[in-house]
Amino acid sequence: MQTNPVKAIREKCLDCCCWSANEVKMCPDEKCALHPFRFGKNPYRAERSEAQKAATAKLTERRLTKKTNQAHA
Repeated sequence: MQTNPVKAIREKCLDCCCWSANEVKMCPDEKCALHPFRFGKNPYRAERSEAQKAATAKLTERRLTKKTNQAHA
């Protein structure tokens, strides 16, 4: 099973903190390269615009429609 790299970092942080999410949250080691990613999200990734969200929704809808049409064929 492949894991998103940021999610893998979250797993590593949980492992480092004895699987305690609260300990990960309170982690004092700001020198750790993984510290900014410890919540399982990339803090440097920009938020998607409304246009990007709409385009993704439209593409998803087309894919679902195509799948449905193929299943009925």
